[in-house]
Amino acid sequence: MFLFKRRAIDNMEELKEDFLRSFDEECKSIQTQKESPMEIVIKPEALDLSNVNEGEGNISFRPSSFDEYIGQNKAKERVLCYLKGCKKFDDNFPNTFLSAPSGCGKTVFSNILANLLDKKFVNCTAGEIKSEQQLVDKIVECESGILFLDEAHRVSQKIGTFMLPILEEYKIAGTKIKPFTTIFATTHKGNISEYLSALVQRFPLQIELENYTFEELMQIFKQFISKEYSNEKVENKILFEIAKNCRYVPRIGLALLREYIYIRDWEKVKHNNNIFQDGLTGQDIRVLKYIDEVDGAGKMTLAKFLRIEPKTYEFEVEPYLMFKELITVSNKRKLTIKGKQFLQESKNETRISSN
Repeated sequence: MFLFKRRAIDNMEELKEDFLRSFDEECKSIQTQKESPMEIVIKPEALDLSNVNEGEGNISFRPSSFDEYIGQNKAKERVLCYLKGCKKFDDNFPNTFLSAPSGCGKTVFSNILANLLDKKFVNCTAGEIKSEQQLVDKIVECESGILFLDEAHRVSQKIGTFMLPILEEYKIAGTKIKPFTTIFATTHKGNISEYLSALVQRFPLQIELENYTFEELMQIFKQFISKEYSNEKVENKILFEIAKNCRYVPRIGLALLREYIYIRDWEKVKHNNNIFQDGLTGQDIRVLKYIDEVDGAGKMTLAKFLRIEPKTYEFEVEPYLMFKELITVSNKRKLTIKGKQFLQESKNETRISSN
């Protein structure tokens, strides 16, 4: 009986020593990590690509330098000034907040910045990041380069809060990491600042891309033809019509241009894309008619009328109607004098074409 108790005590002592030894080693490891920056070694979530056919990827032309990137001269100038300063003082390029309408070149702009910095560029959308671990995986993947988060207005409050010390101090759960650059890109900047204004403030460099001019759009179209369809000729009057009807968005313009090159019939391209005139679509005309009939309507009512989400109406339909000065926005959306004139002219034009 005495021998059995003695063996039990010896075993407990051995277990205690093993535990203390392991605990001591873990503490030393943590202390070492805190004393010097380290690279996160957590591996990203594994993807099974065994059944994916490999190929060349998207080989369409995309500008790779600011010389090829037409327009946005103020934004390019600011970035180049920051690049010069960061190189002079050996600073990391600052976290950058980039806002612009959809299709105006935010991703291309950021990719060029990565090229200028000679850094790896990792592109994802904020909606993809569902957990803190997924964000850490993307940070690991960018290898102290650029992490580009598109649709940043979709970042959750949980992820946004988790990002605060990362952007401020380059720390994850108290552990120092190597600096990298985060670029937030969004069409809806206001949606972020509603509940995460502290996060927006962690982006020292804030850039808003400007509307493109007719001349810039024409240059973009001509460059696209020379790079993608060098044997094709497109008359300037067609390029002008495309520029006039693309809502000042290069992506829309290039899609219209490609379709025109395919079918060589501009009126058919307009019909296929439901374009009425000056980039206004049949949907826009329906909105104007409805506002006129009910003598003003709220955005929720208009979204229900169109059977779309209120955010879709607010950020994709309404801005162009405001830009064209066809509606005013307050509690109710109402037609301007210009909007009423346009609607009357469109009715007259419809009567003439039907006769």
